[in-house]
Amino acid sequence: MSPARWERMDGDVERRGPAVLEGSYDEGSFTGVLRQPRSLADLEAARAAVAACPVHAVRLRTSAERVRPGALGAPFRSWPRRIEDDVWALGHPSADNIGATTYFIERAGGGVLVDLPKPSEAVFRFLEEHGGVRWIFLTHRDHTEHHAEFAARFPGCRRVLGAADVTLRGGEYGAATGDVEIQLADRPEPMTLEGAPLADGELAGAELAVLSQPGHTAGSMCLLYRGRFLFTGDHLAYSRRLGQITAFRLQCWDDWERQTRSVRRLAALAEGGHLRFTWLLPGHGEWHRLEGDGSAAATAAELRRVVAWMERQAPGHVPMLRFVPWVQSRTR
Repeated sequence: MSPARWERMDGDVERRGPAVLEGSYDEGSFTGVLRQPRSLADLEAARAAVAACPVHAVRLRTSAERVRPGALGAPFRSWPRRIEDDVWALGHPSADNIGATTYFIERAGGGVLVDLPKPSEAVFRFLEEHGGVRWIFLTHRDHTEHHAEFAARFPGCRRVLGAADVTLRGGEYGAATGDVEIQLADRPEPMTLEGAPLADGELAGAELAVLSQPGHTAGSMCLLYRGRFLFTGDHLAYSRRLGQITAFRLQCWDDWERQTRSVRRLAALAEGGHLRFTWLLPGHGEWHRLEGDGSAAATAAELRRVVAWMERQAPGHVPMLRFVPWVQSRTR
């Protein structure tokens, strides 16, 4: 089988776990490819990258006559993938949700779906076979498409979204969400999924805790699971280039200074011994297991580095409705 050829790759492709191809690199806000696929596994990874990219920044050409018929299957046929314990990455990203990585926390009595993949019978069947869905946690407004389909398939599940991101009328980058059952206000203290306040001292022992983190959008929120897994949406991600947690300055739709204050809030919780996590699970970028012992002190050190980096960036925001066409123009 001859290798496929990357025609062009100028956009920010959200890599799922390992790099799309070994040898990928980070440079600024974008990702490049240094070599072509060399194996069937490489080709499958490349096809997943093409399927995941919402702005068609990745294009793949294959010599079809040299690929054995039926050898490839669907791009995400090997997904969902277990990250650790009862936490899964679902795959099957939806272009309507900007190709975001979505997650599922498997729990007795119904799990937690974190953001939304493309609806399909394969995805529905996996969720049903793993206990069903009790909660749909929407990290922010542009990851909300398909919430109605999932709510209809799992009657009784409750959807959670930051109140500032609720909209009665859908748009190009977000669904109408006025019927979301739980609309959480921005507040400094942690919360339960239903919005009840948690004292800082309760955070470390909470199974699930919501942390309001406005900045990327006005209603952005993170979800902490068992003091080990932090689901961040588009708020925080890991940068290989910087070797640390970072945030997306170029994709800050609301207010960078506000987002920096939000991360300071996280750092203060960790410095007080209340917040810790081992896994960073973003909507875009790679999920990453942090080095260290997963203690609050280690978490505080990581978050102080993020704050210091964010304080060095320019204030302001980037309008999403201008950014997306700009990215698309670079891929033509």
